[in-house]
Amino acid sequence: MTNINRQWIVAQPSESEGMCLEAEVFGVREEPIPEPKEGQILIRNKIFACEPLVHAWVKGVPGRIAPLPVGATFKGHAGGEVVASRHPDFSEGDVVHGNLEWADFTLSAGTDVNGVPLSRQVPGFSLATSMITLGMTGLCAYIGLFEIGKPEPGDTVVVSAAAGGIGSIAIQLAGLCGCKVIGIAGGSVKCQRLVGELGADAAIDYKTADMVAELAAAAPRGVNVMFDNVGGSVLDAVLVNLAPFGRVSICGGLGGYDHPEVAVRNTIMLAQRNGTIQGFWYSDYEHRFAEALQRMGDWLQSGQLKEWTHVAQGFDKVPEASRGIFSGANTGKQLVEIA
Repeated sequence: MTNINRQWIVAQPSESEGMCLEAEVFGVREEPIPEPKEGQILIRNKIFACEPLVHAWVKGVPGRIAPLPVGATFKGHAGGEVVASRHPDFSEGDVVHGNLEWADFTLSAGTDVNGVPLSRQVPGFSLATSMITLGMTGLCAYIGLFEIGKPEPGDTVVVSAAAGGIGSIAIQLAGLCGCKVIGIAGGSVKCQRLVGELGADAAIDYKTADMVAELAAAAPRGVNVMFDNVGGSVLDAVLVNLAPFGRVSICGGLGGYDHPEVAVRNTIMLAQRNGTIQGFWYSDYEHRFAEALQRMGDWLQSGQLKEWTHVAQGFDKVPEASRGIFSGANTGKQLVEIA
């Protein structure tokens, strides 16, 4: 093993209007592998999970996240193996994950960059599954659907960006609780897979469909719950088709991340249908984590819950993979295996 630690750093300020960072913002710096001090561990990262949050860390989110300065190391969900430990609670060979520096090797005092205790690989499951379905991705799907959407058996649930990491889990969770499920995704192949592999009752291609008309045909009694990852025209079409007392759970806004001019115009339908719309920040619902992870772990083991991943190979694939999530290049959770 060479004594080189490659790190993804902020090479220049981002000037894009949307959230997606320009390729030129991604830079690589090489330094010696650090040595852990007393109370620290050295983690050799194996997997990076590509999420909009990685871009938000560079851009900054007012009231939530201070932007990373030029020269700072990228942060994001990463997982790997403890290769050296001077921490009493960790041993060499432990497999952990959390929001960490995106580098071959990174130091930790047992917590991630936000001060949250590192998560360990779940026994009986892979590191990838521990990071995805049994990590932030699955928790977002579970909390957004059950805590905010509160579906009842027989409800019609619509999931946007349904072929993505969070959406592909949310659509299955809705089916597991006895709902009629409609997925919205980009492209006929993704739509076919939603029905054929994940059990969706219907799938709508937002790129070619008359969204309002196709939703009306697929949900003649209206949409009881929408799990929204997109916003914009997709959310607008659902609001027109909202059932009385329908609920909208806002998880993300992919439609507007790179197009700030995107607007939602049909909010008056919330008044006309006695509807509600609520966003959520998953980490504010820690009291639901244990229940969520137990239930999803059981569903994974029984085969009732499937996991979709889109894996890029190699450290150098980070910019392409990380930017591709904004254009729908991935099906399932986008990962980069670096080791």
